[in-house]
Amino acid sequence: MRKNETVNVHSQVRQSVDLEAAAEAVGGRPETAIRLMQLAGDDDSTAGQIQEVVDADPSIAMRTLKLANSAFYGLPSRIARIDRAVTMLGCATIARLATTASVSATMRRVQIDAPGIQPDTLWRFSASVAFCTETIIAECHGLSSVAQRKLGAETFALGLIHEVGILVQSKLSPPQFTEAVRASLKSGVPLIRHERRLVGIDHADIGMRLARHWNLPAELAAGIGFHHDPLAAESEHKTLACIVHIAMQLARKAGVQSFDGDTDMPELERAMDHVHLDARRVDKLVALIKTKLNSVPF
Repeated sequence: MRKNETVNVHSQVRQSVDLEAAAEAVGGRPETAIRLMQLAGDDDSTAGQIQEVVDADPSIAMRTLKLANSAFYGLPSRIARIDRAVTMLGCATIARLATTASVSATMRRVQIDAPGIQPDTLWRFSASVAFCTETIIAECHGLSSVAQRKLGAETFALGLIHEVGILVQSKLSPPQFTEAVRASLKSGVPLIRHERRLVGIDHADIGMRLARHWNLPAELAAGIGFHHDPLAAESEHKTLACIVHIAMQLARKAGVQSFDGDTDMPELERAMDHVHLDARRVDKLVALIKTKLNSVPF
């Protein structure tokens, strides 16, 4: 198979997966994160609802406030309470930040012995992709403000969890997955191809199955499953998958370390075309993303 050949990652024979073991590998169904995702995407969510969820876990509250007080948001003075953070930044923003805080601990524990890979590589990459989606959504000028808010909430949530399958692979098949990561980083060939060869399933597929097992919304499950091949997603999920794919590849172009050595990025231009972004603006978008990520306190 040629290096630059496009592959539908779900066209091959589907291997059975122990979804209970997969769920246990990531610490179980992320109830807090799921609830916060729902609140982030609901225009009718209230400050009280968000505060109730966040305050139930002091560690999430602390990490949420750390993000809210970062240079990224440029608040005139430091805030020490979630209710004040909601007043200053709005319900949707705080719900997103709290979602970020709620998944960070789980994403920081991937141990893979491969060049450039650290225990927090998965977390930094996932959070970077989530924040990158905001830049991309802002560039999609054909969307109404309502559509932008809805899509923004969905793509941010998807950016945070799109690589959940990597967490599963690292726990259930560590030797084979480590070899796949090393091979991808060395060869420049997409990680999913090496996973299929060495593990028998790729992280996008296993992540999609886990999302369905958890009864996550269909759009999130599809986005997880097709983030490497977004135009293969069902028509109603293509835009979501394309935006996260663009964010993922532009984050990599901006220098964010990932587990994938893919150097060709054959789907990037097609994904940009699908959401009416000019591929000639890639360099400008990468510059914007670099500036944005420099102010995020990972």
